[in-house]
Amino acid sequence: MKKIFLLFALMMLAFASQAQLLWKVSGNGLSRPSYIMGTYHFAPASMMEKIPGMQQALEGCDVVVGEIEKESMMSAEAQAKMAQAMIAPLDSTLDKLFSPEDLAIVEQVFDKYFGAMGVKLSQMNMLKPNAISVQMQAMQAVKYFPNFNQNELIDLAVQTAANEMGRPSIGLETIEEQIELLFNGPLTEQAEGLLEACKKDDLFTVQSSALVEAYMAQDLNRIEAVFTDPELGGENAEEMEALIYDRNRSWAEKLHKMMPERAALVCVGAGHLPGDQGLLQLLRNRGYTVEPMQ
Repeated sequence: MKKIFLLFALMMLAFASQAQLLWKVSGNGLSRPSYIMGTYHFAPASMMEKIPGMQQALEGCDVVVGEIEKESMMSAEAQAKMAQAMIAPLDSTLDKLFSPEDLAIVEQVFDKYFGAMGVKLSQMNMLKPNAISVQMQAMQAVKYFPNFNQNELIDLAVQTAANEMGRPSIGLETIEEQIELLFNGPLTEQAEGLLEACKKDDLFTVQSSALVEAYMAQDLNRIEAVFTDPELGGENAEEMEALIYDRNRSWAEKLHKMMPERAALVCVGAGHLPGDQGLLQLLRNRGYTVEPMQ
């Protein structure tokens, strides 16, 4: 669950410095600047109005770049692949991965989030543990947005706004790569993570609340504190390499090849932006000027 929390936070939260969510990338031979923005998947589309320079970035880009391209992510084929990836083999369903005592712990926490909807963990027995973790993480986040509307979320809204201005969308990763990150790890490790999270549900609830508040306030110091919290896996070098640094290097290479040809508005989340191995610094290392929008 620490891995799932970290990955979801990375996907959801903008993370930079100087309380900036939108950055301009220029110099190094670029004829026009590109832009990098941090997003939070569950934040409302109205948040766009609070980001300095957002309209300038939309008007100035040739293409909007997400972690996954919007239409590909929402296609029936992609949804089918995602659904299939969540299903466990028959010999590794939840009742086989957990002892009766541990399963009861997971069931109690699951009921906390889904009991009012009439959904029972027994109905989810065929799902991989990470699929349960993902759903619980989503429920933890959305409860802090009273007017949550899944059709009016900031990351999709940015792509849609750019599309309506004639800018196409592309992705830095494929749905298959995201599936690999989320669901294809060893099932015994997934089960251990889910059980640990359920035992520490109060902690993860507090952290989810803190992340939402920090993003909406653009308080990046608080966000950084969560990412470096060892309770959430922030000091696990192997996981940080797989979930952040390796992807950052791949994305920086793709953007380095793309930006001289097309000015891009890049929308990625969380800890992909800051630090010595963050996307912003990797672009600086290649000779670009990276500065916050005002």
